[in-house]
Amino acid sequence: MNQETMIGLSKIEKALYWMIPPILGAVLGWFLPVIAEWVLTIPIVLLKGPLEFITSLNSFWVSVIAAVIGIIAGLFFSQYIFNEILKVFISDQNVRLLFKEKEEIIEKKDISTVYLENKDLVILGDSGNELYREQIESKKALVESAFKNHGYKWKEEDPFKNQYERWVADHPDFPSHINTLLLARERAMLENKHEEAKILRKDLAKLGVVIQDESKRQYVRMVS
Repeated sequence: MNQETMIGLSKIEKALYWMIPPILGAVLGWFLPVIAEWVLTIPIVLLKGPLEFITSLNSFWVSVIAAVIGIIAGLFFSQYIFNEILKVFISDQNVRLLFKEKEEIIEKKDISTVYLENKDLVILGDSGNELYREQIESKKALVESAFKNHGYKWKEEDPFKNQYERWVADHPDFPSHINTLLLARERAMLENKHEEAKILRKDLAKLGVVIQDESKRQYVRMVS
């Protein structure tokens, strides 16, 4: 099978994402004068000056202009959503992963196992190292079928799930630089700095460290 299979939003989902935000933007814009008048009836209100200015203008043209702006804002929001959703292109030769306009290509020969952990698509290399991890919106059955149809080894769960150990500060089994990064990642998780924790996970994966998170606790295995 040489044809590429794409996993991402369905045609119906794409249509809804393109339609709903602009429609909502248009509706909110059209009723902006009415909303402004209602907000001004609240005893304590922020931005009172701009709201009074809106109500002082011709309500029809305010509605028209605000509706147009709402549609444009909705289209930008739709585009933002598309960029935030992982798209996976699977062929017999490789897997292309497109997320936030960044593309990564992993050759099939370098992939040992693919599985889903919660909503994360996880791709492991020959030595059990983590090659890729990102949240995917598609249903598990669809993802599993697509990978299997192209000859990739699919697992129902992490094949190394029994090899993780709870990480604590200055863990004696890990080098100091690994402990330093794991400590930084734990702090990021505790402070809800999700993007920082995600970056640190990738940095650690490059060093052969694979992590499972559970209630902001890190369970770790080292790839030999």
